[in-house]
Amino acid sequence: MSLILDYDRFGDKHTYVDVTGNYQFNTHDPNGDVLYGIEVFVRPDYRGLRLARRLYDARKELCESLNLKGIIAGGSIPGYAKFAEDIAPLECIEKVRLNEVYDPILSFQLANNFHVRRILNNYLEGDYQTKQYATLIEWINVYYEPK
Repeated sequence: MSLILDYDRFGDKHTYVDVTGNYQFNTHDPNGDVLYGIEVFVRPDYRGLRLARRLYDARKELCESLNLKGIIAGGSIPGYAKFAEDIAPLECIEKVRLNEVYDPILSFQLANNFHVRRILNNYLEGDYQTKQYATLIEWINVYYEPK
């Protein structure tokens, strides 16, 4: 699930409620400049078949074909819960980046050429597994041509 957004409208300090229009998904703007990744779903029975990677690749192809600047997403870091008492989110992200720690979502995103743009606090209200921290990830469309 993805939306096209005018990213200037939301900026780097947004929440899930902000980008989804309070869960109404009415923030889609066909004239926007980025593809915002809301969610990727793969049924548990089909995990391990590289379907999520294919979905990410399809997003990248869509982004290129629509001439958008890139893909932005708020990414949950469920692995952080294991370390939250001992290290800050940035340290956890760095450990994942260096393959010292595995996080089922962030490790996957980094392996798919996304980079962490910043840490979001209180991104998804009630996500206590991550202490309500998320990563703002980005994939840059190198083929983007300004309109």
